[in-house]
Amino acid sequence: MESTARVRTPRRKLGTHTIHDVAALAGVSSITVSRYFNAPEKVSPAVRDRLHQIILETGYVPSQMAGRLASAESRVVGAVMQNTGSSTFADLVKGMGDGFEGSGLQLLLANTEYSQAREERAMRAFMGWHPSALILTRDDHTPESEALLRAARCPIVETWGVVPGRPFHQVGFPHADIGKELARHFLEQGARRIRFALRQAPQDFRAQQRALGYAQAMAAAGLASDVQASSCDDELDAGAQMLERLSREPPDQRPQAVIFASDNMAVGAILAAPARGIRFPQDFAIAGFGDAPIAARVHPALTTVRPRPYDIGLKAAQVVLSLKAGREVDAPPATHVVPCELIVRDSSRLAWSSR
Repeated sequence: MESTARVRTPRRKLGTHTIHDVAALAGVSSITVSRYFNAPEKVSPAVRDRLHQIILETGYVPSQMAGRLASAESRVVGAVMQNTGSSTFADLVKGMGDGFEGSGLQLLLANTEYSQAREERAMRAFMGWHPSALILTRDDHTPESEALLRAARCPIVETWGVVPGRPFHQVGFPHADIGKELARHFLEQGARRIRFALRQAPQDFRAQQRALGYAQAMAAAGLASDVQASSCDDELDAGAQMLERLSREPPDQRPQAVIFASDNMAVGAILAAPARGIRFPQDFAIAGFGDAPIAARVHPALTTVRPRPYDIGLKAAQVVLSLKAGREVDAPPATHVVPCELIVRDSSRLAWSSR
């Protein structure tokens, strides 16, 4: 009759066992246990199975503090996000997570809700862990944050935007170029009265960068820019409010095209349009930014710019791993542009306009 051997473990509170306890129970070295967590492919299947069972029974968790003392840095990669509730930043995080899979590095997130002060606090907290790297989603830091980053002895990667002259690695795209591209899309169709609509969110500096690019394109065409902000912070409400404002302007004076700072703002305008007797693009054409899932489903389908947040996150992780592998912490900062795509749909087709 066959019997199944079970590992007998000391009756100790879960989570209090050390790496040496696990190694002794498995009959392997502490280095092998460490390798099981950080490079499992280097451990034989039989030993992996044995360690897996022991870890389940003991509740062993690797000590980040012990690892830091041994290597002068932790395995933590701190990622400071502007808005973790956004689908865009969720895709960014997914790309980073997939990029670090199997590397032995652990991605930890902090959410700042676009606040520079909260970003600074998050960075200080991460620095206390001696992180393997920091990944950020803005480039306009407080002076204290800037000094902290310049003194850091780990890779710093700024993502989502690209701004010339920054002293850190960058992965993303120039947001000003998006504003220029959308303005040119309407200019090339013959529009001369083009507005850029923002919500009341001065902390959303990326939208400000896109508005600046739009203004530059208008100036290059010899035309006056027209940037207006809603008094609402919520994007859908802001779009509806901007639509109400536009509906009260004389048809021969209102813009021929409106660039909304985000798809959600544009959708807010589309949903509010029937009640105001506004038709797109007959009364004026519109476009957004982000290519949210709803953009292709509203009527008319929304013209927008499609960024690639997952690819940005993945590339950021690859940059960190490359720097760590080569120990090139002091490597000159490199810029990695992940291009966007203009998605033209019915909402921006000025040729359909009756004006």
